[in-house]
Amino acid sequence: MPNRNLRKEQDKILGQFENLILTGIFKPRERLVEADLAQKLNVSRYWVRDALKILESKGLVQIIPYKGAVVSDLSEKEIEDIFVIRVALERLALRLAMRNFKPANIKVLKKLAKHFEVHHRNENTQEMMHVNAKFHDYIFELSGNPTLVQMIVDMRTRLHILRYAAWSNPEILVRIVAEHQEYIRAFEVKDLGALEQLTEKHIGYSKDFYLSRLKAIREIIPKT
Repeated sequence: MPNRNLRKEQDKILGQFENLILTGIFKPRERLVEADLAQKLNVSRYWVRDALKILESKGLVQIIPYKGAVVSDLSEKEIEDIFVIRVALERLALRLAMRNFKPANIKVLKKLAKHFEVHHRNENTQEMMHVNAKFHDYIFELSGNPTLVQMIVDMRTRLHILRYAAWSNPEILVRIVAEHQEYIRAFEVKDLGALEQLTEKHIGYSKDFYLSRLKAIREIIPKT
């Protein structure tokens, strides 16, 4: 029992770290100081160090010898490469999910879409992110392939900087509300082509918005 409780506590700390990165509280390239993190979460530096190593394996943190840990950043090439892989994986999951889809699943998707709309009206960004992930994960899980689902989650985690950027754009949030309904309609009429187009478009907003911001920053910096 003590070992189980210890594991649960470690998982809780890891989840807190991961959430701080995924929600944008810790920004890309931001230095993560073990002592400060230990004090912030009221844990030992050993536990912090262990959590950082796990986050590094997920691509969220980069540990630089003799310098410490920083929140990971991605080059434009890395972003494009991961995007291509993620779209391919999600399209495969949608094809498999379509085979297993039942009318009862529509009710669940409609409920999740409604919850998202409520949080959108209340401007609750963290809850919108949470419910949006649940909406898509529910669809992916219908594929019946847990390994595929985990691969998609891993790719989504790697692209966390895109997600944070997108959630700061009101126009993209309005599109997400509308596209949840498009996903539901496509499943209702079993339109796999529409679903595959939606997937690339849905993820593409975040990628294009983030890359356009990087381009704008590069154009401004030389002039300063």
